[in-house]
Amino acid sequence: MKTLSILILSLLLFLGCNIRQGQEPSPAPQGEVIITGEIKNRDFYPHVDEIVLQLPFFRKGKVTYTTNIADDNSFYFSFMLHAEMCEVSIKPYMEHLYVQPGDSIHLEIDFKDMLHPVVTGDGAELNAQMTQFTQGGYYMQDYRIYPDFSTNEEFERLLEKEHQERIRRYEEYVQKHQPDEKVKQYISELLKADYYTALFMNLLYARNYRIEGVDIHRYAPRLKEAAVLLDNQVITDAHFRMSQEMYRYLHATNERLQAYDQSVTLEDILSPMKDTPAMPYLYAQGLSSSLSELNDTTYFNSQREKFDLYIQSSYLRNSILQMHQSKKGFQENPKPVSDYILYGRYQDQVKAQGFMPYMKPFYDLLEKHRGKMIYLDFWAPWCPPCLTEMEPLKELRKKYDTEDIVFITICRGENRKRFKEVLDKYEMYVPGIEHILTDDWLDNNETYKMYKQLNVNGFPHYFIINREGVIVNYGSMMRPSYPGTAICIEHWLGKGDDNVKKNSNESDSRE
Repeated sequence: MKTLSILILSLLLFLGCNIRQGQEPSPAPQGEVIITGEIKNRDFYPHVDEIVLQLPFFRKGKVTYTTNIADDNSFYFSFMLHAEMCEVSIKPYMEHLYVQPGDSIHLEIDFKDMLHPVVTGDGAELNAQMTQFTQGGYYMQDYRIYPDFSTNEEFERLLEKEHQERIRRYEEYVQKHQPDEKVKQYISELLKADYYTALFMNLLYARNYRIEGVDIHRYAPRLKEAAVLLDNQVITDAHFRMSQEMYRYLHATNERLQAYDQSVTLEDILSPMKDTPAMPYLYAQGLSSSLSELNDTTYFNSQREKFDLYIQSSYLRNSILQMHQSKKGFQENPKPVSDYILYGRYQDQVKAQGFMPYMKPFYDLLEKHRGKMIYLDFWAPWCPPCLTEMEPLKELRKKYDTEDIVFITICRGENRKRFKEVLDKYEMYVPGIEHILTDDWLDNNETYKMYKQLNVNGFPHYFIINREGVIVNYGSMMRPSYPGTAICIEHWLGKGDDNVKKNSNESDSRE
């Protein structure tokens, strides 16, 4: 793997996607959580045979448990919880389920009314009160700020206006429903986390879109205000969303990084948060990114001592270690993951086509190029990082014989004229690169389903598929400009120097 600085710069481009060293965190309550359930009116959706539970974690690194629905329509989950309270999701029936150590919770899910499950057992009252807030018209998660500001003063005014509206709704909820003190504490933390998420996220919008009247550096002291929320006593999706934006903000405001200082390390970038409760989250974010975006374990292995030093929270440690094991397994045997991405639970192309007809154009593409490696580039005309990779894509293609590997770009179909303009501007009509507009494949709804099946949640997104049709690497980091991409291609070609294009004078003229 190349230097950390290259990794950090790459991650930053795409992100446009009180713990001291050696100090033990405050011990959190711990205990087993048991969630049982019963499905009513199962015959309404007879093909649904699994229930998915997700614990909060960083984007693209969710801790997921899957269980089968038994013949008697029951299901069961069990896991250890190392926090005072944790928010989990039962997909897609209950996005916010709140659990505490030692809880035994029962869910009744009616397939005729899937979005209103009944919670009984431990935590029933807690969930009833929280649901009153999150689903009762009181909760607003996303702040509506960008792009309506051009100065710091305008930004702060809009941020405060949005925040005060949420406080007003919270006070209305408290007055009407009289929740207990713990519920008020949890909601207060949720609103604070959403506030700081909006603060740092919108500052990054200002930076990315070069709003010159906004100085993002003046808000650095707010980092330590936000860090107080990350004490590992309460774990929700909002905490991870906030820590991700803090992580991105630290990258964007690090002067050495912006000056392309190749010696900068992750510790250097995170140093302002070293003595705060945020440090384990932020360091875990760095490790999570290397694992989820690169499908590689090399960097984690190199950081194992620092991992043990900075991340002592059981929840964060276990989540990172599970991700590491998952990626290690993928490296050793990519086919099961590939089959799931391509075919879901149907296991093979024939069955998958019957249940997922929107995948047929993709399967046809694989069949067309059977026996060759395939490099897929999912992009959109409005995505700056996608456009940045156009020239590197042409350079990468030049390295290999067109008989060995085909390069294919797949553009999110919205505007055919814009699609052609981009291809013309970057002179992308070269031998060995095919270009597809999804509008030529599917309508908008079917395209969404295809992207969801392939787990393409943002742009750019890449796949490297070997000669046997197995996805051997994927994600936003497998870009043409990333040195590890060529290494991966050459490894799976398995031809050493023979994989280099046989005719170095091959024409790159337009077809």
